[in-house]
Amino acid sequence: MKTGIITGSGRGIGFSTVKLLLKKNYKIISLTRSENGNLNTLIHNNKKNFKNFYIDLSNINETRKLAKHIFSKYKIDFLINNAGIRSRYPAEKLSDKIYKDVFDTNFFSPMALTEEYIKHIKKIKNKKKMLSIVSLTSIVGPRGFSELSSYAASKGALEYGMRSLAIEYAKYNVRINCVAPGFTKTSYFSSFKKKKNKLYNWTLNQIPLKRWGEPLEIANTIEFLISDKSSYITGNVIYVDGGWVSK
Repeated sequence: MKTGIITGSGRGIGFSTVKLLLKKNYKIISLTRSENGNLNTLIHNNKKNFKNFYIDLSNINETRKLAKHIFSKYKIDFLINNAGIRSRYPAEKLSDKIYKDVFDTNFFSPMALTEEYIKHIKKIKNKKKMLSIVSLTSIVGPRGFSELSSYAASKGALEYGMRSLAIEYAKYNVRINCVAPGFTKTSYFSSFKKKKNKLYNWTLNQIPLKRWGEPLEIANTIEFLISDKSSYITGNVIYVDGGWVSK
């Protein structure tokens, strides 16, 4: 039974991933900011295999402190950097604060967790055990979208940082990959479809499969990358986007 950390598990892709992993008998340590009924129910029903910490991951010092505590107490087989925030502004309305808020959550936080995990990995005596890090990026980086420059920059930085770390630390038997979802039916889907129907229809026309993805479809890819089925995959980005990037 593998034990791992996932961030941003309160809703959307993170919540679907936690449900899937618990169903497959993984042990989960969750780091999330928002408390909600669905998450509380999941915690209550899986007390043996699911431990949750509420934390604002944009506070990098607190994130590092909690990570060190977890790594000193648990044997961690995988880390899933899922937490992130969206940022939609035209360039002339962007500010240093907006950039800082976006990068603290989308880049500096997952990099801090990854760095603390790598420090932990280097101390592990059994170097033969395969470990895995998966970070959630986005198709927004490689494709480019209007009013998403701050978000794209943060996810692009994360993706390229993870690629380099994969090469640097492969010798420690840790695999580091990214999953880049396309448009997915997370918590903002219904509002987006209703309030921005024209833009929603435009996205459908850009997707060869002509639909938005389901959170479980992203979760399945994440589970594949932390499993032994992907034992020869590292330094890669898997696009789960209905064919958007390849179009």
